[in-house]
Amino acid sequence: MHAGTPPIRDPVRFSLFNCFFPHMIAGPILHHGKIVPQLARGRDAEQRRGDIAIGLTIFVVGLFKKICFADTVEPYASLVFDNADPARIDFAAAWLAAICYALQIYFDFSGYSDMAIGLARLFGVRLPINFNSPYKAGSIVEFWRCWHMTLSQLLRDYLYIPLGGNRHGTARRYANLMITMLLGGLWHGASWTFVAWGGLHGVYLMIDHGWQRLVARFCPRMAEWRAYRAAARTLTLLAVIVAWVFFRAHSFGRASQLIAAMADPGSVAAPVLGWPAIGLAQLFGRWGPAHPGLWWIAILSAVALFAPNTQEIFARYRPALEGPGMTAAPGREWLAPIPRRMRGAAASAALALVLAV
Repeated sequence: MHAGTPPIRDPVRFSLFNCFFPHMIAGPILHHGKIVPQLARGRDAEQRRGDIAIGLTIFVVGLFKKICFADTVEPYASLVFDNADPARIDFAAAWLAAICYALQIYFDFSGYSDMAIGLARLFGVRLPINFNSPYKAGSIVEFWRCWHMTLSQLLRDYLYIPLGGNRHGTARRYANLMITMLLGGLWHGASWTFVAWGGLHGVYLMIDHGWQRLVARFCPRMAEWRAYRAAARTLTLLAVIVAWVFFRAHSFGRASQLIAAMADPGSVAAPVLGWPAIGLAQLFGRWGPAHPGLWWIAILSAVALFAPNTQEIFARYRPALEGPGMTAAPGREWLAPIPRRMRGAAASAALALVLAV
């Protein structure tokens, strides 16, 4: 009521909203005002068939990302984060592990979001968009507009704005940002490493806001330069990858050891539990082309950085509720080659194929 949105007073609708399972494991975070009216809306047979075909296909895409992308790079990250002797981690191994975890969590969360949207669409419900190619972001502010979008909105509406937002000067604004991100990190789990991850992103956001003010004041056309945009995307991605080390590490000690290795390009190469003895000079030399894991990492990186996301591909069919900052590209006709009566069967066959992998 404080935010101006009436609560659910009907116990049946309240129970239905809380038991609507597609969003429960990994989000998106739902507001009853967007979902309850959809649950009460009727559908004819044609709408049901269309929802099943679209929902099942999006679910299969998400499941494919989880099983065939995220799970295949997880062992490379775990070799360093979980099992390796910290003294044997060199520059290349540390960066490869950090990149692998960045890809793992990207495709994990992207896949979960797609699966939730696909499952909900089977029931004729459009969930809010929760993931919008965050690794393409050109700033940390943009990253948080694209990563776990419903969580960002929740933190903004229920923490940042009630704390005062940006209404009380720059110092208060930065303090509110830091408090919000620290609590956002704690939201992910009861560990100080999560708090450190949130605090690091709070620092990133303060630096980003300050930098944007300087650019707007002294060189407003800089954002239009292609080289500037490329450098901004690269720096943002590197900052995000470094922060993921704290999110994934089991302790501050392990995180600091990995960060130290990532900051030391002159470290001596050493074997790391199955990784060949590689250093920075050998990464694209003797061992680079011969190690299939490196090629797979490169392929998945290209998918994350350049490929259209699920919402863009299926934009014509409005798979989800569009959120702030979401501008979907025109979708391609993904069902065109399949006869209308066979679309559900084709999606079911694709699901069986993924489960058999």
